Amino acid sequence: MRFLASVREWLRTDSAAAWRSLLATPAATIAAFVLLAVAVGLNLGMFGLIDRAMLSPAALVADPDRVFTLGFEVPARPGGSGVPGRMTTTNYVAFTNVRDNVPALSGAAAWRRSASNAVIDGEQVSADAAVVSGGYFDLLRVPPKHGRTLVAEDDRTAAAAPVAVLSDAFWRSAFAGDPSILNRRLSLGGIEYAIAGVMPPGFSGHSSAHVDVWVPMAAAMRGVPGWDRDRFRNVTSIVVRLKPGESAASAAAQASSLLERRVSLSPLSGGEVAQTEKRIAYALAGVSFLVLLIGLANTATLLLVRAARRRRDAAIRSALGASRARLFAQAILEAAMLAIAATTAALALSHWFDDAIRRVLLSSVAENAGPTARTSIAAAIAGIVAFTLASAIGLASLPRVVRAEDLAGSGRGRHRSKSHSALLVVQTTLSVVLIAGTGLFGRSLLNLVRQDFGMRLDGVLLVEFEPGPGRAGLGSILTSAVERVRALPGVSVATPVQTMPFTGFHVIPVGVPGRSESPSVDGQMPYLLAATPELFDVLGIDIVQGRRFTAADERGAPVVIVNETMARGTWPGENAVGKCIRIGFDESFDPFTSAGPPGPPTSVPCREVVGVARDVRQRSVVPTGNEARLMQYFVPFSQVPPPPGRIGAEPMVQGVLVKALADADLLVPSIRRAVLDGQTELPFLHVRPYMQLLERQMQPWRLGTILLAIFGALALGVSALGLYAAFAHAVLERRREMAIRIAVGARPNRVLLMILRESATVAAVGVACGSIAAVLAGRGAESMLFGTAPADPVVLCAAAAIMIAVAVLATIVPARSASRADPISLLRLEN
Repeated sequence: MRFLASVREWLRTDSAAAWRSLLATPAATIAAFVLLAVAVGLNLGMFGLIDRAMLSPAALVADPDRVFTLGFEVPARPGGSGVPGRMTTTNYVAFTNVRDNVPALSGAAAWRRSASNAVIDGEQVSADAAVVSGGYFDLLRVPPKHGRTLVAEDDRTAAAAPVAVLSDAFWRSAFAGDPSILNRRLSLGGIEYAIAGVMPPGFSGHSSAHVDVWVPMAAAMRGVPGWDRDRFRNVTSIVVRLKPGESAASAAAQASSLLERRVSLSPLSGGEVAQTEKRIAYALAGVSFLVLLIGLANTATLLLVRAARRRRDAAIRSALGASRARLFAQAILEAAMLAIAATTAALALSHWFDDAIRRVLLSSVAENAGPTARTSIAAAIAGIVAFTLASAIGLASLPRVVRAEDLAGSGRGRHRSKSHSALLVVQTTLSVVLIAGTGLFGRSLLNLVRQDFGMRLDGVLLVEFEPGPGRAGLGSILTSAVERVRALPGVSVATPVQTMPFTGFHVIPVGVPGRSESPSVDGQMPYLLAATPELFDVLGIDIVQGRRFTAADERGAPVVIVNETMARGTWPGENAVGKCIRIGFDESFDPFTSAGPPGPPTSVPCREVVGVARDVRQRSVVPTGNEARLMQYFVPFSQVPPPPGRIGAEPMVQGVLVKALADADLLVPSIRRAVLDGQTELPFLHVRPYMQLLERQMQPWRLGTILLAIFGALALGVSALGLYAAFAHAVLERRREMAIRIAVGARPNRVLLMILRESATVAAVGVACGSIAAVLAGRGAESMLFGTAPADPVVLCAAAAIMIAVAVLATIVPARSASRADPISLLRLEN
């Protein structure tokens, strides 16, 4: 008992002494605390986001290692890379076959995403919906928080009374956590659902993607004819659970045999995040780690400055009889208090960083529900690193033998100066890497935006209803609204559209008379774009040879316009105008088992080529692979061949394109009113610039530039603080030398230049090392750059200039103060 009492007394007295010691240098202590908290918090937030989105299985799912999503191999096209493609969607017939006839599975569920707007009590609320089959929740084995989940009966037929299940976050935000939520109504896609239950906090389904509401597939697909029987319509993805003792390989083999397609099973983690977003996220994780290293180096600099200033106190205590063990204990307590405080603050900050980065980069990922086990372990490791760093510097600064210069507050300045310089070089090196990375991403984004996509999109608006199932009749509403939109003041032209560049693609078998092979580029069949005569005016697509479509072509003989690539590839060295091609489906063609590309049946009439259009970018803002040389062709809107089994069906209208004469944004309200025409029960109508379709793909570069700029600015601020602290301390230690120099006639400006020269030397060494590291890092991230070399001289020179300027600005304050000081006052301070 006496021993425990003595330990408690020791902790009480030494903790108080350690606290007083920390407060004795408030500026250095607070700066070190803030730097550690921010640097560690940023990394914990980034790690938590990546862990939740790409590493950990879905929250609350029972035995998640037994749950997988299905992928379907697409045969490699002849002449292509030879590598098969992979799809994650299939038709509903394939889903029912997998669910009912694969012995290795204990269950299977269908699901698909449906971004939507919910109507609650007459008000529209943004909602991310998931359309699922009735066995979805039973497969995941997650009980509801309130009410019940969807069951098989809810998804039995489209006539079943529609019900919906809410996420906990959506229940709280949209319904204010109403305890009487059950049986309240909300509308999605024009269909009204009764709320059957609420899921527990943190549950977002089988993936990390954000979901607000789950609805049964049969109800959501109302009005879509043949959705559950059409083998050509990909309407669903599949998630499965293995039986005990079964392997993913055996289940994949059974499904492949059943569907006569190669099927693969993928674990849940990371499946919902696009590859580009994954690369950007991992790159930013590396960047945040660089910020952590800069923060640790700067913290070490501040702790060295603090230790130098506290060395005299330790020497006095030692001279008065304090044992070395007691001094060691206090140094360790100081380090522990700083590390615990900083790590606790970092955990609090990490939630904010996680949410901020998620909103910018991975907005589809579910919100942070609290620290995970991995995040807690990472926080503990960060705390141990901070404690080790602080205690090592504190212990190393304790005098082994008390000397007069220690009692006077000087000594070992040269050793500390070398330590400071080394740390400042590290900070400068890493900062240059971040600045250069920001520049490389920024130039890549600029190059992307400046590309020629073959279209003139200024002032073009896209009008379309909220995408999703159950949209029968909306095409006719859009078609009938075109004339009302054309009549609006400020509208130059408007046209209904089907598939457009950057919205999807439409591939129909194409054949050329007299040739056995269908036209293609590396096995990729030509893309079809349905076009009215006005489409070329709206999108600014030039006809380089022949003519455009006319109103007479809508009901006249079959005609076609091909792009330049298709004209050159199909009739090399010949005039394409006047030639003809066949377009149509073969009823026996199966896109899932045929290696293709198929040809149309000979019964299909030949279409005359009446014009050659300029190439238009179809799918991607990055012209990788064959993207820059795809074959495209246009047919009149009314002449689009219907898919098999749908002969006589009306052409599908996806939206309306509008070309504005003036400010397009001012037209949005009037266009909405013209299309809706007073109908309040329709789904949400989007009216947005067409350029937003391209912006979606540019977003990773834009976000990477923004986040790198933020991280780089943070690193610059940290480096500037480190430079200031280090050179302020260096000036303090060399005040006697400077006083003597000024006393014997040195001009104050020469003293100023001497200090600035030392700062510039450190910065120059860091810039040289940073430039080399930036080139190496750029080569590692070269796949994410566009039109920019990793060793771009403009970027590297700009990064070097910025870093040197920051170093000079951070040094000039203590340098000017030292150069203007009275030498007599400085000498008096040394005595």
